[in-house]
Amino acid sequence: MIYLLTNFIIGSCLASHAAVICEHYNQSDFIFTRSHCTICHSELSLLDELPIISYIFLRGRCRYCHGQISAHLFLIEVIGGFAYIQIDFSKVEGQLTAILIFSLLLVAIYDATHSEFHLVMLLPAFFSISYHINNLFKAELLDYIEAFPILILLVIYIFQKKLGSGDLIIYLILILYFNAHFANQVFLFGSIFLLSQFILEKKDFSKKQAIPFIPYLFLGLVIQLMLN
Repeated sequence: MIYLLTNFIIGSCLASHAAVICEHYNQSDFIFTRSHCTICHSELSLLDELPIISYIFLRGRCRYCHGQISAHLFLIEVIGGFAYIQIDFSKVEGQLTAILIFSLLLVAIYDATHSEFHLVMLLPAFFSISYHINNLFKAELLDYIEAFPILILLVIYIFQKKLGSGDLIIYLILILYFNAHFANQVFLFGSIFLLSQFILEKKDFSKKQAIPFIPYLFLGLVIQLMLN
């Protein structure tokens, strides 16, 4: 239980940091700048930045101006906590997976707010993949067959401009690091989350509207990681 709780805390801290990076990404000093309230611009203390706990303790409001803090930050921290709950940080494999998750979380957060992402955010993921490149040669023919239909479908949708190329990149990353079956399961869960939101919000399927899919894929990744 302590192991799971510790991992959850680590994950929520990393998710909080990822949210800050995405928020200040276009600023030249986004790495070293102190976090501040987006409303009154007051610098936040360490107690104001405790993931999840600060949000609950402050009731979702800034300590200084009492402005409303977005619930999305709280949600990101919770999801990030669950994303890391099964990671074994004592092993190299677990550390590489943690790096991969953080990279994909960056992409998911940025895609959710900007409907795009910068390829540089995937550099940590490519670093993790470099240690798994031998999986390509160890994979059985069935693995490639299982990936082929989804790859074809994604390519067709990209040419029809129904999907962005980023979804294909994420799918390939999941295949290279895990395997085709794992990647397909992630896409299945991601699609279920997306369809569920459409149904719950009673959105019109006939209307053409751009919806970032990568955040839902990350939710699918979290579920798949917890199941495995």
